[in-house]
This record gives sequence, C-alpha cells and structure tokens, in this order.
Amino acid sequence: VPVQTEFLALKGLERMMHTLDMVIKSQRSGLEYTIVPTMFDRRTQASVQSLRALKQQWQDKVWKYAIPVDTKFRDASYQGIIPSQLDNMTHGVKAYRKLLEMILQSLNIPSSEA
Repeated sequence: VPVQTEFLALKGLERMMHTLDMVIKSQRSGLEYTIVPTMFDRRTQASVQSLRALKQQWQDKVWKYAIPVDTKFRDASYQGIIPSQLDNMTHGVKAYRKLLEMILQSLNIPSSEA
C-alpha cells in the first residue's frame, strides 16, 4: 500500500485501512500487506513527522525503508523513459530495487530470476 509521507495522505490511508479491515473480516482470512512510505523528503519536518506517525500507528506493517523524493523520476518521465535508464544509481531507483527484493523474497522468488 503506497502512501505519501504527508498528513493528508495519512488521513486517506486511515480510511482505506478501515475498508481493508472490513474486507478481511468479511473474508474471514488473513491478507498480507505492507505500507510503503513514498515521496519521503528527510529535509522537511512534515515528511519526517508523517513517517514517524506511520511507523507509530501501523508499526510492523510499515516497510522499514521509504521511497525518497527523486528529481530524476521527473526528468525520466519528461524524457519518456524509466528512471533506471536515466540513472540506475539514484536514491529513488535504489529504494525501489529494495522494495522489489522484499516483494520477491515474500513470494519466495530469488531476486536473480526477476
């Protein structure tokens, strides 16, 4: 579940999680999910406080990393290419690579097969 690290997005997440809880209860089965903080900017208090609030409220359901704001994403979008084609080593690309590894690991798929 991706969520921007800003307070309005956290309010939307609360509503969505309430709906998700209702679905889980109606299905009477567990549903695995991870909350992925996105658009994280460690230079702003709003982003830092939002990430702290996410981790405090949903604890182990929050991914231990965050996808940072990365201007290379905008540059790549403008050029019509994927960010890793523009710069494979930006902070954002590295973060998404970590997320992919976590997802593959949770599905028991070796990351070398991806």
